[in-house]
Amino acid sequence: MTEEGSISSSYIIGRRAVAEALAAGVTLEKVFLSYGAEDAGPLASIRAAAKRAAVPCSVMDRRKFTELEASLGAARNDAQGVIALRAARAALTLDMLLDLALERGTDPIIVALDGITDPHNLGAIARSAECAGAAGLLLSAKFTAPVTPVAVKASAGALEVLPIARVQRIAEALDHARERGFRVIGTAMPGTARYNQDVYRGPVIIVIGSEGEGLHPRVIASCDTTVEIPMRGNVASLNASVAAGIVLFEAASHRPQQRA
Repeated sequence: MTEEGSISSSYIIGRRAVAEALAAGVTLEKVFLSYGAEDAGPLASIRAAAKRAAVPCSVMDRRKFTELEASLGAARNDAQGVIALRAARAALTLDMLLDLALERGTDPIIVALDGITDPHNLGAIARSAECAGAAGLLLSAKFTAPVTPVAVKASAGALEVLPIARVQRIAEALDHARERGFRVIGTAMPGTARYNQDVYRGPVIIVIGSEGEGLHPRVIASCDTTVEIPMRGNVASLNASVAAGIVLFEAASHRPQQRA
């Protein structure tokens, strides 16, 4: 499996996302600050961190900064006075992602997304994945949202540090991962097991589908197990990012704590 491609947007939007990128050592070309806000507490800290990292800062007048926000699809003030320009990075191949995950330990977790088309959900799931200690993301090129500035901001910087592979056919990628020794666990209603059962042993890929259509049938066929979260209220399903967080931290509780 050798598929790869660009996964990087050019800009990072928002105070937390930019601060996390600087803290993680992400290569940034420039940080843009809105005039009048550049010396405020959080932005002053970002400016200082950029200076330590030898990243140039540019103070833009408010009108031009607002125009830059709008050109990136962000709402007015969504950037909170700071936008960073970064060098694009390439997505990994599937085998590169699997190799990196296995190098972290004997029981890595990779998160695969199928049908997550909302960039906010993509970012929120990436944030949960990174916080739960996941080793990377596997994204469907056709059925998953691109990594936009909105997704990066929603991830609070997680999309800047998580290894990512994009593949054309995620079901085939899951089949290949199984051949490499990974157990594939999908989230579905109904599932073949409860989410809190002991099904997360060894290297695993946890597949998250959309709350509307769920996983594609071919993807479900590539899963070893599907897990469900029991619903106790009147609403039939959880938001995909909420469900991902629940399952990811349950999976993390079944293995030793591991960080990159």
